Amino acid sequence: GEAIGRYADAGFVHVADTREAARAELVDAWDRDRQAHPDASRIILTHTNDEVRALNEAARQKMRDAGNLGDEVRVTVERGERHFAAGDRVMFLQNERGLGVKNGTLGTIEQVSEKSLTVRADDGRSVAFDLKDYNKIDHGYAATIHKAQGMTVDRTHVLATPGMDAHGSYVALSRHRDGTDLHYGREDFADQDR
Repeated sequence: GEAIGRYADAGFVHVADTREAARAELVDAWDRDRQAHPDASRIILTHTNDEVRALNEAARQKMRDAGNLGDEVRVTVERGERHFAAGDRVMFLQNERGLGVKNGTLGTIEQVSEKSLTVRADDGRSVAFDLKDYNKIDHGYAATIHKAQGMTVDRTHVLATPGMDAHGSYVALSRHRDGTDLHYGREDFADQDR
């Protein structure tokens, strides 16, 4: 709470009535930031996998609406069925020395088919692989705070939800180089203890 209080004083904290409203405001802010600073790296962080899924889908919709995604290809990855397109942000979920990727490596899809992907990693390398050899990949607009340990990006957008402990809050609020925005729904933190 103390850390969040300090950030609130600096104008980084955005409160909405509900988590749904907070999520929508976060994605709008992420989208404005993406368009204003296209070369900056960014990630949305939150506590649960369910929230990550919802945030990934909402962010992708912004990309689709802006015409930044190519044709959808339905692929099966470790976590299930996903739609990927050229332009999509993705995250590698497991270290793979042969590909030169780590758990948490971020990149942008250059080419996708049902069988293979070519991803431009954020460090500039092009990584090509068959999904039968490596399928531990997911959309990379949002990630759990747990996944973000060791990650550094230019900007983070954090959706705070109950269950985030002090360690998680610290990790979430220390992944950025240039700035962070924290969003939460008032109803999620209705009593002061949370």
